[in-house]
Amino acid sequence: MSRKLGKYQILAEIGRGGMAVVYRARQESLDRVVAIKELDIRRTTADIRAAERFRLEARAAASLDHPNIITIHDFWEMTNKAFIAMEFVDGLELKEVLDRFGAVDPMLAAQIVIKVCDALSYAHERGIIHRDVKPGNIMLSAKGDVKLADFGIVFVSGSADLTTTGQIIGTPSYMSPEQIRGEELTPASDIFSLGIVLYEAATGSKPFTAPSDVALTHAILRRRPIRPRRLNPAVNRSLSRTIMKSLRKKPHRRFATMEEMAAALRRTLPRRALAVQEGVARLIRDGRASESPDATIPVTTDIQPRRYVRFSILAGVTLAACVILLLAWPRETPREPAGIPAAPQSLQVPLTIVAYPWAEIILDGRSLGYTPAALPFPVSPGRHTLTLENPHLGSRTFTLDLSPGTPHRIAVDFLEKGR
Repeated sequence: MSRKLGKYQILAEIGRGGMAVVYRARQESLDRVVAIKELDIRRTTADIRAAERFRLEARAAASLDHPNIITIHDFWEMTNKAFIAMEFVDGLELKEVLDRFGAVDPMLAAQIVIKVCDALSYAHERGIIHRDVKPGNIMLSAKGDVKLADFGIVFVSGSADLTTTGQIIGTPSYMSPEQIRGEELTPASDIFSLGIVLYEAATGSKPFTAPSDVALTHAILRRRPIRPRRLNPAVNRSLSRTIMKSLRKKPHRRFATMEEMAAALRRTLPRRALAVQEGVARLIRDGRASESPDATIPVTTDIQPRRYVRFSILAGVTLAACVILLLAWPRETPREPAGIPAAPQSLQVPLTIVAYPWAEIILDGRSLGYTPAALPFPVSPGRHTLTLENPHLGSRTFTLDLSPGTPHRIAVDFLEKGR
């Protein structure tokens, strides 16, 4: 691949996702290698304010100058596309490392997360909340550096909310309870997400798992995770307690700040812990030896990436039992309520439900799950009673007369006045 993109010479494509393509490029004026993220605004959102949101986010990210945050060099727009030129990191995402090894040494995991705490503390002090902290946005360089990337969905305190109404932004597996509920976010939300990252890095397993996004959001809102020490005995008690505190459901019960979380993690380390730079560099060498991939830069892509998990037999049995219970849970995904004969597939009505910030779906008196994860699902034609209920914001009830084969859509904004 050899083409020009503005003042940059494209060298290779190094990442691709549903929203973006990332290239390795050379900035000829300064003779340096950079990464360029190309975002298709039309595919990212239909909201006409998308371009303005990207401009705001690029300016916010470019204002951050910290050794543990990937530097933004440039931002521009061209023919319905937005481009961000950023620091190129020669290394692997933490996600790629976990894909290959399942888990890393718990002490090294704590040291990596301390660096991310430092980056987020710096951002929080400037009124910027990341909102999508996950292994795919943490870069580990061959030199041993730890870099937080993709402030592409940051929230700037005091700015207008330019996201699309009804859109909850983030990655479900790493969302905080308040993020799922669509509430106003604070730094405590990033603390919860980073706690999930640390749990996964130290144990090889996410703290909240489920067979569907609907069940996953319920688990994050309601379920207490298994203590990390039960999955990996190498996690010391102090680190286990620190992780569990970061995952408390109520924001005020977590660490008050990223500095407090970092200080707690430092207290879990042995006096003669391996230097984090040396440990990360060794991890990248081992990771590359296992597959020798091209260097990558984070791209927001899959919602629930594949994992290779290492755990004890006891932990495996425990997790298997949890999965069986979740599969038996009657509210995982929307489905045809009991007592309503299923119509032939050609006659069923595709029903789509969107509720902001979220709601429980109750059809003919039976709960079918929760939005925003609800996708179109088939319902028999005829008359039905639909209730969308949010315990904090009230409920909306509809009488539906559904015609065979004709798609039907219901959208509710609980925050809109007069509805």
